[in-house]
Amino acid sequence: MSLTTQSLYFTGPRALEVRAEPLDGPGAGQVLLELVVSGISAGTELNVFRGLAPQWRQAMDPRTRLFSDAHGSDWHWPARYGYAAVGRVSALGANVTRLGMGDLVFAYVPHGRHAVVNAEAVVPLDTIDDPEIGVFFANLNTAYNGLLDANIALGADVVVSGLGVIGQLVTRLLARNGARQIIGIDGLEQRREAALAGGATSVIDPSTGEVAEKVRELTDGRGADTVIEVSGAAPALNEAIRTAGFNGTVVAMSWYGGSFESLSLSGEFHHNRPRIISSQVGTVNPFLGPLWSVARRGNIALEYLSALAPDLKGFVTHRVPLAEAERGYHLLDQGSPEVMQVLIDYR
Repeated sequence: MSLTTQSLYFTGPRALEVRAEPLDGPGAGQVLLELVVSGISAGTELNVFRGLAPQWRQAMDPRTRLFSDAHGSDWHWPARYGYAAVGRVSALGANVTRLGMGDLVFAYVPHGRHAVVNAEAVVPLDTIDDPEIGVFFANLNTAYNGLLDANIALGADVVVSGLGVIGQLVTRLLARNGARQIIGIDGLEQRREAALAGGATSVIDPSTGEVAEKVRELTDGRGADTVIEVSGAAPALNEAIRTAGFNGTVVAMSWYGGSFESLSLSGEFHHNRPRIISSQVGTVNPFLGPLWSVARRGNIALEYLSALAPDLKGFVTHRVPLAEAERGYHLLDQGSPEVMQVLIDYR
């Protein structure tokens, strides 16, 4: 079995095209998916689109886990990307029993009309009626993983820096986690209002200056117990370090693609001893112990996906057909204030 499909390729920094290409049917243990929608990530994926990801210039040694340009790069143009797709099973390979024809599933696959994937790698969306809600499974895993890394105490004062999709999800999970104060920071009024609607106790516009000082006013001079930095902006990470209280924690959830001329490790960082944690969705906080796994985290995220469905639907601001995908990327790249989640719609 073979078919002709359409796939999205990155052909250079900020350049892409849709290509028609043949696709073989599923082999043993695989399924063929016909995609319904896929989400464009405003963080990691935008860095890849811009050509800022280190894999375009370097390769990571799998043994040492060090990046180096001594042996070329891991990625080369043209390349496919994307990791938040929802589709329906349209063909079953041999020995597939856990899925049926027409099942709605989530898959970590690149953008395109079809995908062949191992049946064990997809996430059945049995409890989700709307494919657009299913797209947020990847975002929710990232947000939830950040909270697991933060290991926040009941009654803590927490700052969420950056109120895009991930920041909004973090805010809503914090509201369920027992934080005493949830202080959202973003330069866009629409996003600050959405955070308040989702459980933030107060919000700050960073353009007014003195973010760290305002957080001190809200916390009796202490500063935040935890700052979850989701914006991906180097100045915001610097301000997060200033905003954390003595021995506080900064969770860096973003893949920083810019430069760090503003980063200061001399003042507050040196004297207030904050801990900076890198949160990466590929693994779970090891300090939680062997009971926690990526699979368990995913099962819980799926439960939250259903619970947060009304909010998630409201995060979708733009839908573009595959032929106009470039327009969707440029909407995110330009930072238009009305843009939150952009979907590629294959319907």
